[in-house]
Amino acid sequence: MEAMDNSDKLQIFGKDVDISVTFVGLSNAGKTTLVKRLKGEAPISTEYLPTMGLNIEMIETPDGLDVMAVDLGGQSQFMAGLWEPFVRKSRGIVFVFDSADKSKVEEAGEWLEKVIKWSSEESAFLFLANKQDLEQAMSLEEIIDALNLKNVMMERPRTFSIRPVSALLNQGVKEAWDWLLERIRASQSSMTKESS
Repeated sequence: MEAMDNSDKLQIFGKDVDISVTFVGLSNAGKTTLVKRLKGEAPISTEYLPTMGLNIEMIETPDGLDVMAVDLGGQSQFMAGLWEPFVRKSRGIVFVFDSADKSKVEEAGEWLEKVIKWSSEESAFLFLANKQDLEQAMSLEEIIDALNLKNVMMERPRTFSIRPVSALLNQGVKEAWDWLLERIRASQSSMTKESS
């Protein structure tokens, strides 16, 4: 894990963004559905076309912060070159995991390891076990064991969280998002105090 680079704020259309949050995960994990939920939009389908490259959405928080949500494509041609720069510059990272697709556990674990390595220790890291509404979904305990997440939880007790959600049914989404924003605010507050 690396220290956060504060010299390069992310911008969209030439405007500084208060907070940038990067959404990563394998293809079909539910990243786009999740971002739509966070924007207050109901999903129009259970089948979105895969995000090709990236999709940027602005989400305004109730207290007026502008959050740039960067939804990165989960296909291999985008993961290798596109994920790392965004993860490194983000105050928050959301790794969306398809709890119902046991065939992708190993691949997801490999990418999760890389994303954790790229992320700064100050960034808030939210691991979402999505699709918990499906009967075949792995339990949170099974996921923690399969991806060996206990070590990460011990290394980053204040900046790493694992949450079960269903983006489609909007279950657990608000609570997870609130945690992420709170951790980002706390990190920014402590960084401001240190630089004073």
